[in-house]
Amino acid sequence: MSTVEHVIKEFSEADNAIRSVFNKTDPVLVVRLYFDQKENIERLYTLEIRIKKGQNLEEIRDHIIRETGMAPAFYLGGTKIIVTQKLDLNTLKIINDFEEVIEIKGNPYGAGGATDF
Repeated sequence: MSTVEHVIKEFSEADNAIRSVFNKTDPVLVVRLYFDQKENIERLYTLEIRIKKGQNLEEIRDHIIRETGMAPAFYLGGTKIIVTQKLDLNTLKIINDFEEVIEIKGNPYGAGGATDF
């Protein structure tokens, strides 16, 4: 097996693992956080979190403020949350596993818009 083929095989296995553990999260965000963790870097990320319609936004807002100290903004009729906060893989997994969450995207703070939904 060539070196390139080996990398592709290993990356495919990692991609499958990421998608099964972080099933609602953009895999690129997981990879960024992995490299941050590997380099022992703590940074703020701006997250875009799509949630199901009809959620109690005050409860979600209070929860985010309590846990992160950061105030979220709500858009698209309360189905999109934008918040900037410290983030690591464990915190991302907690957010990913909330039943109300549909999708998570994000970028390091200051890197421009997180993504387009």
